[in-house]
Amino acid sequence: MFTREQAGQLLDEALSARTELAEVECKTGIGNALQHAMCAAANRRDGNGGIVVVGVDEDFNVVGVGDVGVVQKQIADLASQVYNVPLRLGMEPLERNGLTVLALIVPPCPPGHRPCHLLRHGPLKGAWVRVGNTTRLMRADEARREIAADEVARGAVSPFDRTPYLQAGIDVLDDSLIEDYVSRVKKLHPTSRIDSANREQFLRDVSAVAEASGKWYPTPAGLLFFCREPKRYLPQVKVEFLHLWGPEFTSPGPDGSMWRANLEFSGPLPRVIDEVKHALLERIATRGVMDGFQRRDRPEYPEFVLREAIVNAVAHRDYTLRGSRIQIRLYPDRIEFQSPGGLLPPVTVDNIENEHATRNEAIVGLLSELDYMEERGWGYDKIVRELREAGLAPPQIEDTGASFTLTVKSHVLMAPETVEWLKQYASFDLTPHERLSLAYLRVNERLYNRDYVRLTGADRVEATQTLRRLTDLDLLSMKGRRGGAFYVLPARQPTPITGLFKLPASEQEAVLAIARERGRVVRRDVIEKLRCPPRRATALLAELVSRGDLVPRGSKRGRYYEPGVRK
Repeated sequence: MFTREQAGQLLDEALSARTELAEVECKTGIGNALQHAMCAAANRRDGNGGIVVVGVDEDFNVVGVGDVGVVQKQIADLASQVYNVPLRLGMEPLERNGLTVLALIVPPCPPGHRPCHLLRHGPLKGAWVRVGNTTRLMRADEARREIAADEVARGAVSPFDRTPYLQAGIDVLDDSLIEDYVSRVKKLHPTSRIDSANREQFLRDVSAVAEASGKWYPTPAGLLFFCREPKRYLPQVKVEFLHLWGPEFTSPGPDGSMWRANLEFSGPLPRVIDEVKHALLERIATRGVMDGFQRRDRPEYPEFVLREAIVNAVAHRDYTLRGSRIQIRLYPDRIEFQSPGGLLPPVTVDNIENEHATRNEAIVGLLSELDYMEERGWGYDKIVRELREAGLAPPQIEDTGASFTLTVKSHVLMAPETVEWLKQYASFDLTPHERLSLAYLRVNERLYNRDYVRLTGADRVEATQTLRRLTDLDLLSMKGRRGGAFYVLPARQPTPITGLFKLPASEQEAVLAIARERGRVVRRDVIEKLRCPPRRATALLAELVSRGDLVPRGSKRGRYYEPGVRK
């Protein structure tokens, strides 16, 4: 739970930025909205609870709570009576602007009671959840997933991939596939003792078999790794790959067909992963990039991103959903990876970089031994970083509850034509991050706060402040309200200005431009020109020094940097 000091710091951050935070929601007084906010804080997906501040209005003006003692009693009564589990709140009066506000420190909903919900509505219609910095009613499918995840976490039920599959005997597990797996793991990890156990013990250790009524049966995990044809027993395990002609699923090709290729992959999971990745690399385009004086062809999408997306799809899908399959759709401008089953709590589309949950523990463990993935989670943050380094937009993700879709677009954000398009904004003295936001909206319909964070690597407060500044300049239009807001390019754009210099395509180039123009650059120049935090300025200068683009001179407060010459 949060402390009084943390509550005060987060409140000040919200008042300064004039926006709610993931951990903090502000309410004017007592009412249904306060009940929803406390419920949502208890259901926060990171499991840390949250803070609800009473006495701050919708415009983030401090209005106070009046008689603190009376308000505390009213809130305590609500917290103990209206929910399926009593909320033991911490109530901290805080003085701001000469008025008293009440910071309610809400504990996380305890295991066995998730999701926290209003008794009068029940779990499927009365559970509220905090998503990013907004509160909304939890969908029925989300509530059911919360209940199921709670049961697994408490050990009330076993994960599906570890349950015995009673329709098959352990003789369907192929000895050669087992031996190949052990051999590959030993080669990757020479110190591993995976080869010290006999066949039966190995299969038990990796949860490839499970006991039921005194007899051993293969588990879904065992079938997926050590059965030649797992689709005979689990028909939903197939992966479908579609190579489409046009930008829409129904776009016809020259011969009237809907797709260039329609392939199906099944078999042991490691083989499926490798075959699907190979099929993608065969069909995506390549780009020529200059590496020194040599031109090299690179895939249109980073190879790591393709592999990670495929691995995550097969590792984290819901295998209990029969009649469904993973589908990978390759369009001319994007790839969509769709897997059955939504994100498992506490993971959401907003916290996917930082929160991790494993639906299929045995499958993830087996893949981890082969170095296909790390056991800790999706690796989504690595996908974002690889795309950013390749000059591509962060992936778009959608969780419908029934399925999860990750979309990667091929547009290079700072392509020459985009840099030319950005010249119309030259008179606004925009930072590289601000220009990147506009470039993103040139090829995407909308920009959320979370998209900006993933696009630039900035924190959420900087994202809010930057997007507000661009809105104040009439360069963006905001749609929606507060936590649900997103941004679009306005109907009227600035009058294009032609014949201007090329704009720097990155923060690094902006720093180098200062150094070349002035003969030197200091940290203060970077902070003021790029409008970035001091730590970011220090990191940029250090990166340019390591690359040989800048040479440090002087020491401590007198340090400056001159343009370097690469060897």
